[in-house]
Amino acid sequence: MTTDSPYEFLIARPDWDRAVRELLTRRGSWAVGLVRRNQHALRHEFLARHLAVVPRAPEGREFLPLADWVAIAAPETFREASLCERLAALTPLPGQTLILLNLGLGPDRSGWEGCIVHRRAAQPLDAFRVVGPGMLHVRRIAEGSRPQAIWPTQTDTGEPEDRWSRTRGAVGAAVLSRLIESNVAIFGASRNGSLTAWQLAALGVRKLVLIDPDRLAVHNLNATFAFEEADVGQFKVEALAQHLNRFRSDLAVCGLPWSAADPRVVDRIRDADLLVTCVDSDAPRLLCARLATQWLKPHLDIGTGVHRAGDGARTIAADVRLLLPGEGCVACVGGLRELEQAQDDLLLGPGTLPLRPAIPWHEQRAGSLVTINAMAVSAGVQLWLDLLGGDLRHSHWSRLLWQPGQGLSVDEADVTGLPDCAICRGKAVRSSIGD
Repeated sequence: MTTDSPYEFLIARPDWDRAVRELLTRRGSWAVGLVRRNQHALRHEFLARHLAVVPRAPEGREFLPLADWVAIAAPETFREASLCERLAALTPLPGQTLILLNLGLGPDRSGWEGCIVHRRAAQPLDAFRVVGPGMLHVRRIAEGSRPQAIWPTQTDTGEPEDRWSRTRGAVGAAVLSRLIESNVAIFGASRNGSLTAWQLAALGVRKLVLIDPDRLAVHNLNATFAFEEADVGQFKVEALAQHLNRFRSDLAVCGLPWSAADPRVVDRIRDADLLVTCVDSDAPRLLCARLATQWLKPHLDIGTGVHRAGDGARTIAADVRLLLPGEGCVACVGGLRELEQAQDDLLLGPGTLPLRPAIPWHEQRAGSLVTINAMAVSAGVQLWLDLLGGDLRHSHWSRLLWQPGQGLSVDEADVTGLPDCAICRGKAVRSSIGD
């Protein structure tokens, strides 16, 4: 296996915390599991799954001959075992790919080193990521230098006034660095999607991928952000990308005028660090729920609407869900109107006749308001900032309700998924989307 892309190992935060805690308290134990691959232009990722702590070093013969697996170890005593010594104990088979991570190195036990072994040839692991609070991303540095600490501290750099100085002052240098490095895929480029894109661009995100098959209509202008009358008739994603590039010339923004069911979409968002859905239909929500599980990515779902009851009373509300891998999805936490319909939409693909007619928007809600949209998007983006800073520890759901004449009320809580969810707990589900 050869590639010019860096090799990175990804693990969900709950698995990481559990493994590190047990490795440090049970000397001589190993964290072992299978890995799934996700290769794209930026890097070659190996994603941990089914991780368990065992009392001894595993051996390659305990796995299938062509398995991809991971082994994580910490020092058994005050003497640090080298990677070569670790590999000698593991003996991977010739057809296997092994990710080996050695933790707890150095006087303060904060160092690490790792390698990837393929056909019994080893090369360095370039980085590993912990997906969850803090979104830890630790890279290997130059040969002969000490690797990055596993638990880096957040410090302010004191850089002079620049475009990001006030953002840096508000969130800290470490979070700003993670923002600037981030790639975000946004499904939906209308009301909530356009505002989300602008907020992320204003925060410094370096790359945005916008997915929406629709063209801009006159009725979109009242609550979308930055579109102009001259944009009517253009694909929403293309017009939005042009405006964003005028706002920030260094922003890499790509507009994909395709539906979520288009197989090209999956390949174009493999490198995303965050998946966002701001949509009316459930197919993109289901797609992102599956990809968030398969690729270990957070999923931010934002939905708003104004509904009118039979007596004429209005309900102005929004739901904002930030869901972490292994801690629920829109199928089991809430957010899908009909799972079977969403599955059918993804299976049929673009350009085919739907099995059920689409429900007109005015039969689902009375309308939309830019005011509640702005509050919901801001709450969602702030949740992601809290995740990057390590303040948000679990999947979270916020329900915003504006009561006319009384003001805003917020009902929110950490959430978790159902243990038997077919989407986010690894069970087989009918779908045309592969790894």
